[in-house]
Amino acid sequence: MRFLRNRFSTLKPYHSDYLTEGTILNSNESPYEVPQALKDYMKENIDKLLVNRYPDTDSSKLIAAISKAYDVEAEQVTCGVGSDELIDCILASCLDEDDQVLIPYPSFSMYSEFTLLNNGMGIKVPLKSDFTYDIEAMKKVIEEKQPKVIFICNPNNPTGCIMPKEEIEAILKLSKGLVIVDEAYEDFASQPISVIPLINQYDNLIVLRTFSKAYALAGARVGYAIACKELIDLINTVKPPYNLNMFTQLAATWAIEHREIFKANAKKIISQRAYVEEGLKTLGFKTYPSESNFIWLEMEDDYFDALRERKIYIRKMAVENKNYYRITIGTPEENEILLTALKELKK
Repeated sequence: MRFLRNRFSTLKPYHSDYLTEGTILNSNESPYEVPQALKDYMKENIDKLLVNRYPDTDSSKLIAAISKAYDVEAEQVTCGVGSDELIDCILASCLDEDDQVLIPYPSFSMYSEFTLLNNGMGIKVPLKSDFTYDIEAMKKVIEEKQPKVIFICNPNNPTGCIMPKEEIEAILKLSKGLVIVDEAYEDFASQPISVIPLINQYDNLIVLRTFSKAYALAGARVGYAIACKELIDLINTVKPPYNLNMFTQLAATWAIEHREIFKANAKKIISQRAYVEEGLKTLGFKTYPSESNFIWLEMEDDYFDALRERKIYIRKMAVENKNYYRITIGTPEENEILLTALKELKK
């Protein structure tokens, strides 16, 4: 492209098919709609919103609800348009030209993209052959290069592996740079892994969370960061004003105040994850252990194409020139549609 900076020559415009029909298991969204009570609440309050005015730039009510939920101070929380915006703001606030950023691979693609966009230099540390974190390799890179920023997606997208809290704490102690722990999928872990309780112990820790997964608000686009006040101020220095619209703030505030409803759905997804995994193994597919709302597996491309013809959508992802697949856990009905189709295709 004529005006594109050379630095971005490898980037392509992001596109994702907007799917509303079929069995949609490709984007790690919640398969459950938001509760009717939330819909009713939005209807009741819509007339009270001053849409002709800008929204609360500080998202004060939402931040108050988040801080109460996690027993932290309001000044230790900030909100963004999804976690994506917060990742961008963190890197924009601290990276100078060619500063190094440690990124496990494969992991959430936006870590690399925003590193590039903010003039940083990504250091990819491959996962082990079983798609678990190579913690010793990460520590070695930290000791030798002391990257400005370290990303840890926990559980990891797209593989579903986790890093134990004690290992994250060891990395926090070892690193002189920022350690960003992305807990977008923490609600689906079968064991406590959140490091939010550590934010008052480490002034280089930022924890990211989102309403897009367990809280079924992917369409609302809202995420949040929890850290010490100094790091929240760092993010807020470059965060755009009025970034969260008033509808999003209203819906997310209700959701975090009624989080037990969403935790119940997360438990259903955890149960169905075990069911789908066993079904895939029975059919002969190689799966990898997951602590998230999806399963990472190997299969032939023919199955992907055949499923798509049946309007069953899963995600194909290339790692080192080999294709792997990520299947989001759906409702019990959707999961049966998937497994039945694969069983028929196996014949």
